[in-house]
Amino acid sequence: MKREQTSVWIDGIERHLEDLKENAYEGASGADRHALYVAAFELLTPVALDVLRQVNASLLRGTGDVSVRAPGPDRAGGSIGSWLLTWPELSTSTSRFTGERLHPVTISAVFPAGFTHPHLVAGGPVNPRAESLNAWPMQVTSPEDAEQHRPVLWAIATAEMHDRIYQSSWRVIRD
Repeated sequence: MKREQTSVWIDGIERHLEDLKENAYEGASGADRHALYVAAFELLTPVALDVLRQVNASLLRGTGDVSVRAPGPDRAGGSIGSWLLTWPELSTSTSRFTGERLHPVTISAVFPAGFTHPHLVAGGPVNPRAESLNAWPMQVTSPEDAEQHRPVLWAIATAEMHDRIYQSSWRVIRD
């Protein structure tokens, strides 16, 4: 099979494997990995915010609010930073399963304690000891890398939107 172009999907996994082999994050080891994580978060921020603003304009008719939660402690020895989207209907909606208020649509960059490198995930902190982890390697060292992650960010954002509908009803988006 002919592969015309390396995509973010293949490139991300290949870079991920290289990191694991070298026990480094894009060539950085030890404490330098955290600085690279923060830099990657900053590079991804304009792309993630643009994706969430487009979701807001397309699905919420511009009624939402997009924000950033800068990287900080995740309360388990690692770090987490997030890009969030909330809107009026969401803030008054509850889960049909738990009765609890729904969380903002969230794309997070997590760097759990003990991990070689960070990952992009839907929602908030992850359990690094979980049997499975639905995450994408955060292989970002340039604005071009960040832009290549746009499809990943779209996939996470729309999965999060779908989850809010699933947890409540279609009315959380359209009344």
